[in-house]
Amino acid sequence: MPGDLFPEHASKPGGAAFVPLADVRDAAERRQIERALEETGGQIAKAAALLSISRTTLWEKMTRFGLAERARSET
Repeated sequence: MPGDLFPEHASKPGGAAFVPLADVRDAAERRQIERALEETGGQIAKAAALLSISRTTLWEKMTRFGLAERARSET
């Protein structure tokens, strides 16, 4: 449920608040990217293969989610 992904946006009893679908999609993508990078020891090419996307697409998503800087600082 959206409240599980974004507890700060959880609907109050009786309320019908929704989290934008783009926010939910971004959170799910970020989690999968983090899992793939963890599984591959930070190897971007292998993580991209696990996710069935190109290395370039993975790098662009990592940059958008602020994961690229973290990857640079860990190497």
